Amino acid sequence: MKIAVCDDEEYYVNNILERIRNFGVEDIQPNKFDGFTDPEEFMESFKFVRYDLVYLDIEFKEKNGIEMAYQIKDIMPECIIVFVSGYSDYIPESYWVGAAQFITKPIKDSLFEKELRRSVDRYTQLNRCVVFNTSGGTKYIKTDDIVYIETSYDTYKLFTPRTQYFGNSKSIKQTKKDLLNYNFYQLNRSIIINFKHVDTFTYEDITMTNKHELHITKKKRKDFKVKYREFINKEL
Repeated sequence: MKIAVCDDEEYYVNNILERIRNFGVEDIQPNKFDGFTDPEEFMESFKFVRYDLVYLDIEFKEKNGIEMAYQIKDIMPECIIVFVSGYSDYIPESYWVGAAQFITKPIKDSLFEKELRRSVDRYTQLNRCVVFNTSGGTKYIKTDDIVYIETSYDTYKLFTPRTQYFGNSKSIKQTKKDLLNYNFYQLNRSIIINFKHVDTFTYEDITMTNKHELHITKKKRKDFKVKYREFINKEL
């Protein structure tokens, strides 16, 4: 897990890095922990390193952390940003930019550990991979990249936003069950969909993010709406 800390006070850079190492994040490979007191240097580094988690101050001499966060999200939308600042007036703006949390200075141990655990869990979820034996060989595919899976007799089709894969349906029997423990939904006997890739839906059809339209049977309409609403509420 690649983590960066950017604060114009060297004390907080070192303090946060020490907390991260004591927490044991080194176990999540590959890892890289960097500290910056110069926001320009950090932004230049981010173009190449693409940090998964960033602890970011807000008020720098010539930079604003909120504006930096917007630039970070433009480069890497899935980056987890945690603001660490003594200026609580910025809390509303921090959530507008999609920050995971706002931690006020001085840093409380219990809150920092709780939010670091939450960030690690989020990172793990975003980077969870599943192995698929496809007609083109073994593929490691992130669960968040799976739009839906369709089985037919002895074969399956797996759709991502840009690609589709084929394979033997027996090889993914257990995988399909495992996916249902996450953000996936059994639409019918043949299809499981990823709630994250539902674009729009009507009374009878669902449009996925790859523009494929899938039919909702009358039997499933109510259950789908309930489960999808639960997913949306959890994501907010």
